[in-house]
Amino acid sequence: MDAILSTTTFKSRIMGTSVNVSLTIRNTHEATMEFTLFGAAYTFTVTRWSRKGLSSFLILFFTYKCREAADFGSLTVDDNGVPTFNMTTAQKVNAVIQGAKDVMACVDEIGTRHQRSVLDYAVWYREKHTCWDTYENYITMLACNCIVHTDFLAPGVTWELVTFGMA
Repeated sequence: MDAILSTTTFKSRIMGTSVNVSLTIRNTHEATMEFTLFGAAYTFTVTRWSRKGLSSFLILFFTYKCREAADFGSLTVDDNGVPTFNMTTAQKVNAVIQGAKDVMACVDEIGTRHQRSVLDYAVWYREKHTCWDTYENYITMLACNCIVHTDFLAPGVTWELVTFGMA
């Protein structure tokens, strides 16, 4: 298990309900968001921006909009298109925290729009939208991955086994 780089909490809204999110960031920049909604505990884990994936995330993060350099550092791209990040460890953590907040905001948007079909929407989005070339697409895909991997807001159904030839 990787060492913990940072822990924090933040408030988020999901479908009109305020939730307290406990965020743990490991030294690989893997992020785990834990919260309770409607009496059920959920754990969203984002590994996409960990290790080598951090640079891809940061490029999209900085190209999405201007970021405060004091909080997040900066990105420069040379004439050959090679990116250079001017960031401290704390600024990288701040970027991951903002990314986690953006994932939760996206989950809220999906939940508000699709309500009882949140999981169905997330499965559909992952099948139909495979391009991660913008920050918006990247965050939406991460939000949908979190929804699918946790069966977020899935109905509590007990299934009766059906197999061929039972009749």
